[in-house]
Amino acid sequence: MKTNKFLPILLLSLAVLMATFGCQKSSSGDDEDDMISVTQQKILGYWNLVEFIEETTVGNQPPEIISNDPHNIYFEFFANGRVKTNAEGEAEYSYELKVNNTMILWEKEHKILELTQNKFTFSNTATEGNTTYKQTYILTR
Repeated sequence: MKTNKFLPILLLSLAVLMATFGCQKSSSGDDEDDMISVTQQKILGYWNLVEFIEETTVGNQPPEIISNDPHNIYFEFFANGRVKTNAEGEAEYSYELKVNNTMILWEKEHKILELTQNKFTFSNTATEGNTTYKQTYILTR
């Protein structure tokens, strides 16, 4: 009859163990998917390009910076991974969001520098020989 006394304690211990270890955090892959989904929701919609900055650095020289004031240039991001823009002629392109605030657009990797409800800034960098080119796009709603 002593086993009957320990049965409730055993069941209670088992329940505590299941509650403690049964509800573990989601995997890092799920967390990354959630972050990408949040970013996706933030960039959807119509954005105006308000500033375009081009930096060219040759070797160890200081960069040459050209700040453009674009007029009537827009980006419209859709949930299906497409973006419509007139930045390089009226056209539609694919884009893809990746982890670590990275976006693939025009087959180039862009770093998302700032993303709020009303401001979206991203840039890309390319190197050719000893020359580095950086383009920064500043968009607002």
